[in-house]
Amino acid sequence: MRNLLEPWVALRLVAGLVSTWLLLRASYTGLLVLKHFRLARATEGQLLLERRLDLSATFVRVGVAVQIGCVAFTALAAERLSHGIRGAMCGYGVFQASPWGFRSLMADVGVALVAGLLAQLVAFDAKVRTFDLARPLAAAMLVLGPLSLASFALSCLFFLDLDLTVVASCCSVTLDAGAGVVEGAAFGPRVPTTIAAIVAIVAAMLVGALAARRPERPRVVLAGALSLAAFPFAVAAVMLEVAPHAFEVPQHVCPFCLLKPDVLGLGYPLFGAVFLATLWGGGAALGSLVSSGETAREALAPFARAALRRSRIAWAVALGLAVAPVLRYAVVSGFTPLFP
Repeated sequence: MRNLLEPWVALRLVAGLVSTWLLLRASYTGLLVLKHFRLARATEGQLLLERRLDLSATFVRVGVAVQIGCVAFTALAAERLSHGIRGAMCGYGVFQASPWGFRSLMADVGVALVAGLLAQLVAFDAKVRTFDLARPLAAAMLVLGPLSLASFALSCLFFLDLDLTVVASCCSVTLDAGAGVVEGAAFGPRVPTTIAAIVAIVAAMLVGALAARRPERPRVVLAGALSLAAFPFAVAAVMLEVAPHAFEVPQHVCPFCLLKPDVLGLGYPLFGAVFLATLWGGGAALGSLVSSGETAREALAPFARAALRRSRIAWAVALGLAVAPVLRYAVVSGFTPLFP
């Protein structure tokens, strides 16, 4: 229980409790909408449902923002706790110290991604100005509430199970050692992964630019699908290519070390840009898929243009941040390759 008194742990759990309550509240409204919402009826109950749906959209906006913040709070909590666990040089050692650690982190990231896509759907619904998207929005709310609760439960299990007196394993003992034995053994080959990430990101940007000029449904869906597909490759490339160049050690593939002041906290803006680019691209595709009514189809074009433009900007920022350590190493090393 002493773990819960750590400031960053307490902040993470309070934030998780807030987001879970808000999203569960919206989930309940989603259930009511799916059961009783009939647009043709002008009854008092129907009007009440419409008001509750509007209120739940506000709950979702706030809850999603807090849910995404929970990912950062989890990383910050692990970074701070690493100073109190023997052998843990970064957040990796903290997450590895408990069997619930990486499960909790993956749940946080996954739920944040789903929540962000729902936030994009809410933003699209606000532009439609009718209730054409009421049922898709309600279904998404219904799913997200339990997911947020599961993520919060895993976080509680992780922080309660974490023993600050244990001797943890440093990232250099597991991640770096594995990368040293077989290049990218744990995460896939470095060169193909990096090439795949670059190709996927550039393709998402180019198709997004074409879709923004003529936002037809197939183009928008393809652009969003490419952004979603680029996400895992981009994260893997950051670990296998960017991290080694940032630390000038070919075997150092720890993503948590990129959050340290030694590299100016490069991981925060880099992973953040990748995350936002994926959300905006995926949100445009999701809006296109659910736009069935005439009003929704009319609102799709400006929404998709704006979302895809933001996605391209975020991908460009991510590429710039990823290239910076590689260029820096090339200059300081006299263009000597880091990898033999």
